[in-house]
Amino acid sequence: MRVARALFAIARADFLERVRRYAFLVTLAATAWLGWLVVQGHVTLRLGRYAGIVNGPWAGALVAVTISSLVSLIGFWIVKNSVQRDRDTRVGEILAATPMSKSLYTIGKFLSNFAVLAAIVAVLAVAAPVLVALRGGPMDLGAMLSPFVLIALPSMAVVAAIAVLFETFRPLSGGAGNVLWFFLWSALLAVPMATGSPRADMSGLLMLQRSMGDSARAVYPDYTSGFALSIGGSLSDPVEGTFVWNGIGWSAGAVLSRFAWFGVAALIALLAAVPFDRFDESRARRGTVPYLSGKRNPGSASEQTRLSLLVPAFVPTVFAGELKLMVNGRAWWFWAVFAGLIVAGALAPLDVSRARILPIAWFWPILVWSAMGAREARDGTEELVFTAPRPLLRQLPSVYFAGVAVALAAGSGVAFKCLASGALASFCGMLVGALFIPALALCLGAWSGGSKLFEAVYTVLWYVGPMQPVPALDFMAASNAALAAGMPLYFALAAAALLAVAFAGRRIKLIR
Repeated sequence: MRVARALFAIARADFLERVRRYAFLVTLAATAWLGWLVVQGHVTLRLGRYAGIVNGPWAGALVAVTISSLVSLIGFWIVKNSVQRDRDTRVGEILAATPMSKSLYTIGKFLSNFAVLAAIVAVLAVAAPVLVALRGGPMDLGAMLSPFVLIALPSMAVVAAIAVLFETFRPLSGGAGNVLWFFLWSALLAVPMATGSPRADMSGLLMLQRSMGDSARAVYPDYTSGFALSIGGSLSDPVEGTFVWNGIGWSAGAVLSRFAWFGVAALIALLAAVPFDRFDESRARRGTVPYLSGKRNPGSASEQTRLSLLVPAFVPTVFAGELKLMVNGRAWWFWAVFAGLIVAGALAPLDVSRARILPIAWFWPILVWSAMGAREARDGTEELVFTAPRPLLRQLPSVYFAGVAVALAAGSGVAFKCLASGALASFCGMLVGALFIPALALCLGAWSGGSKLFEAVYTVLWYVGPMQPVPALDFMAASNAALAAGMPLYFALAAAALLAVAFAGRRIKLIR
């Protein structure tokens, strides 16, 4: 009973602290907007060329699929800050002085994370009955709500537990974990669908695909495969037919298989206690890998360089200082890979150099750029830097051009290949990308005060844009389709707009 009270106290205190923040209100507003897109029919679920008729089960499954496939990605980044917040506020030092065990702490943080994600699920759950009411379908509450309880909530529990594990394992507690999550999330969704293994079906998408597929195949025998979520009409092929799906026939085995994921989540949360250092910062400093964690130790050369920028100096000196801050503390292997990508870009065929080497070369320094605009808040030097002479006109442009210099250096091999091959259009498109990336980092860092937002946004944009490639999001013109569509011009304008917004955000902080 005492353990249960302690768990409840930890989870309750952390949850209440979160919901009182403006960030939580913004999260709920964004969730409500996503629910509105569902109600308006801008989010659709398709099985190849066919779609289900909107009734209670279909509406519930549609929202549950949205949660499992989209909200699970963003939800991780939303909740992955509870342990770090205890470090920053020194609450962790107080907790470390109590008899509370490490496993009790990680389980409590897991429950708090899950409560936040469950609140998001609850907001989205409102969209399902509204959608059915607008479409005039039958309101089967049991079949409508079961996907939320048995599909969405178990997947959210696993996400909540993984967030705690990433925070307690110090190499993944910073930017590296934020980036790695995108690829882990992709694997958690893709592997069960590709292998057909229900044991790995954390998201529940495979279970829904098989059940819906059986209903579609009963009406359209030519249906073989296909299961896609469309947001904003991203699927170009029209719907050729509809079918009725009355929900999953929840047998005892199916229910147990879904509830088993709550057990998996609890085990992950317990596992998170193993690497947890119990807020022993001396131990953390011994085990920190600077590039992976994205953090530096207090009193390091980076802070000394930051202080040296406070004295009046010419802009080139400030630029040199900011560039030194940006690249300082990177491990030797980081620079070895950095140099290897430059050489590979210069030696590979032009098409390979543009389409593959350049995206990798401009993903590798993501943690270098992610601190732009947020370094002052992270290092606690805002009061010093913001009171220096002309911080808007001296310091902020220097940060931006330091980021551009890193991008140009990383892409220099590809730039050489473009010029040597006479591909001037590709070269110009690459230059625009070198201007856009630091502008995005500076804007998101200046407004969020942290690096996590850029790490999340840039990872998704990089994967969907240059890597897929989707020409409209190809900010580095890695594909000929992006060049033909004139995307470099649009991203040049976007870079200018992002810089203006970054300056506005920094000016607001200066006024405060």
